[in-house]
Amino acid sequence: MIAKNAKQLGLKLPLYMSHGVSSKKFIDLAGEAAEGIRLPSGKVLVADVLPNSDSQKKSLMAFVKDYQNHFKAEGDHFGGHAWDAVMLLKSSIEHGGDTSAAIRDQLEKTSGFSGIGGTFTYSAQDHAGLGKDAFILVEVKKKDWVILK
Repeated sequence: MIAKNAKQLGLKLPLYMSHGVSSKKFIDLAGEAAEGIRLPSGKVLVADVLPNSDSQKKSLMAFVKDYQNHFKAEGDHFGGHAWDAVMLLKSSIEHGGDTSAAIRDQLEKTSGFSGIGGTFTYSAQDHAGLGKDAFILVEVKKKDWVILK
């Protein structure tokens, strides 16, 4: 609605939104009003155009392909959050045990896990695990997401 209202008002300024709209479904719903909208997002939206040197590209492309094959839908960061959580939990249990303390301790040792939401490095002081490099700026161009340069 915000995108459509801004278009109806004839606003010429770039419209920035949160990563909460970072899916192809948003573009479909907003239609022409989505054109030019900018937002910070995880790299999964633009995985196919990332340079091969990007440390996340391999994981992102595998996730997108698997997601499309299983669900017949565009893989986005919403599903990616669940994938990251399950993979981090799986690794922690395999390497540290299945008690809550063992899982926490193992997660705090996790470093450089290349997931869908970013490259995770945890510590006893950092339970978020992601830095500002987990986000890139994207923009809607011709009904698709592009990296804003």
